[in-house]
Amino acid sequence: MDWMLDYAWLVPALPLLSAALIAAFGKLMPGKGSELGVLSLAVAFLLSVGIAWETFTAPAPMEPVEHAFEWSPLGGGFVIELGMLVDGLTAMMFLLVTLVSLMVHIYSREYMQGEPRFTFFFAMLSLFTFSMLLLVIANNTLQAIIGWELVGLCSFLLIGFYWEKKPNQDAANKAFLVTKFGDVGLIVGVIVLSVPMFGASGSPFNILELNQAAADGAIGQGTIVLGMLMIFLACVSKSGQMPLHVWLPDAMAGPTPVSALIHAATMVTAGIFLLARLYPVMAQSLLVMSVVAVVGVITLFFAGLVALVQDDLKKVLAYSTVSQLGYMMAALGVGGYTAGIFHLFTHGFFKALLFLGAGSLIHAVHSNNMSDMGAMRKAMPHTFWTFIVGSIALAGFPLTAGFFSKDEVLVAGQYWPYATGGLVFWVGLAAAFVTAFYMARVCFLVFWGESRSHHPPHESGRQMVAPLVVLAILSIASGYIGSPVWDDDNNFGTWTATPVLAEADYPFVADDELGTGLQGGGEVLAGGAQGQAGSASVLAVEGEEGEGLGAGSILHGPPSWHLDVLLMALAVFLAAVALAWRIYGRGKPEEDPTLNMGPLTTVLVNKYGFDDFGYRYIVVPVRDHAARWASWSSNVVLDGIVAGAGKLTRDAAMTTYRVLDQKVIDGGVNGAAFSAAWWSERLKRVQSGDVQRYAAVLVAGVIVLVVVFAAAR
Repeated sequence: MDWMLDYAWLVPALPLLSAALIAAFGKLMPGKGSELGVLSLAVAFLLSVGIAWETFTAPAPMEPVEHAFEWSPLGGGFVIELGMLVDGLTAMMFLLVTLVSLMVHIYSREYMQGEPRFTFFFAMLSLFTFSMLLLVIANNTLQAIIGWELVGLCSFLLIGFYWEKKPNQDAANKAFLVTKFGDVGLIVGVIVLSVPMFGASGSPFNILELNQAAADGAIGQGTIVLGMLMIFLACVSKSGQMPLHVWLPDAMAGPTPVSALIHAATMVTAGIFLLARLYPVMAQSLLVMSVVAVVGVITLFFAGLVALVQDDLKKVLAYSTVSQLGYMMAALGVGGYTAGIFHLFTHGFFKALLFLGAGSLIHAVHSNNMSDMGAMRKAMPHTFWTFIVGSIALAGFPLTAGFFSKDEVLVAGQYWPYATGGLVFWVGLAAAFVTAFYMARVCFLVFWGESRSHHPPHESGRQMVAPLVVLAILSIASGYIGSPVWDDDNNFGTWTATPVLAEADYPFVADDELGTGLQGGGEVLAGGAQGQAGSASVLAVEGEEGEGLGAGSILHGPPSWHLDVLLMALAVFLAAVALAWRIYGRGKPEEDPTLNMGPLTTVLVNKYGFDDFGYRYIVVPVRDHAARWASWSSNVVLDGIVAGAGKLTRDAAMTTYRVLDQKVIDGGVNGAAFSAAWWSERLKRVQSGDVQRYAAVLVAGVIVLVVVFAAAR
């Protein structure tokens, strides 16, 4: 099956073909084009499974498979590529994106039934999936930018799907403009990092060559810091990190299946994926690592707090997504490469499950608000149980997927020998309490107490329930591939390792700092390797021949049980659920304590003032002041120039018409015609038809000629 790696380009090609066919012929088909979307994603998923099998069973670290079409428009070694890069990270993202997208396609066949733009919706879903897969498979940063921008464009169209309503238009515009602001950083960062690569063999934008050059120390620190911080700016906007997270909660204006796709497996994970793809470059700078970690810590805690005061079920999940993305960023910032992408992988399943479960609830009661729900577990048992599974996985209940992946993030914080490591560990633990509390609050308000719905709730149909069951199973099972119960020599950490990543190290980590970040102690073995280290540990490791790989090498070892982390996580979960049960166990209380915390509630309801700040100092100046100036420059300056040019053109045209056209050209033509008429009037008299006159004229002519010749002699 090695051929499957060579044909990995079919995975993004299938949804692209599907989008084109749905747009062209979808309305003529029995399922309005939805069957094409489901079929293409099903085949793409099966191909992804084959690619994952070939990738994950290869000897670790796997040599990436790269193919590209090269084009050198400028010569001189400058090469632009259109290619693919297949490694463990690619295979993992293929599985996640295609499976979640397939579930969303199936779910949407029922959820979107009766929509007037049903066919357009499925065309956009397929195009969105293609865009993300194009980014994932890109072997160079220019191609990654194309996929990145297409993801943003499709999200704009899907968030504003119900464009008849002004708030939906505003939400789509907000998402587009905020992410475009960050995208400027991506373009600048790509250009900066490509500069040292010019003159080298191959393309200056090739990702493998860029990672190798950084790992070899061939790129200066200043270039790495500037380039990666600019790229990180783009990741902050696309992956909803504070303060550029403001677009993401408003994106709930789109249909719920769109929320599941955008906020689980595709758009918001693009920033995490890009940092992971360029991790050997990022790992060369402690400043970049620290900035990423600090932004992630701020996001994971403060976004979770805002979820406490939300009544809109989808907005609770939206702020939860922002918080979980913060965990992923924080993990990457403290050396937890494997922990960060493992949490990305597991989070994609249980967050998609929660959004689709929310859609099932909203579909039943015709309201997004939890205050309009209650006692839903009896009327909707399948939705109830699957939603509970997703909730406990998100909250990190032991032996669920979220437990294994989130705890790896905390373990990464334990091992990191700098201040940001402790910050990630303790703030991450506090945020885990907040997460468990607001998800318990959601479950109690929605499924317990008395029904507050104005519509009798009912269970959703099979096409909506089946994806919920599949995702619920994965919300538990997916965690075990990166858990200590899995094979030590063949697990998520080894699957996503690459030779460059295995050889790269953190040059700023000294030998005497190894192990100093351990919160729970641990024996450091000879050569600097930590016994049974977590998959995200940042320690020097021994090579096969006993040669050290250097200080701070990125270790891809099997995760181990950390009893201290397990017990603390369990205690936090139980304490949060117990507190939520005491407040919400009987349903909606008369006074919700989270809405009566004084100034703190005010701050949280106002979302820390980010939206107000943006409106007052960005929207208003642009809309009122800049727009007024633009209007004046358009109406006065530009219109004046255009009007003046028009007047000059009109005057020149009139002068040309009156003088050149009427007098010169028309005068010449008319004069020639008049002259011809005058002469013809007189000459026609000669042709009178009188034979006697002709003979007289002939005789007269002969006489004249005789006289002339006689005189001449």
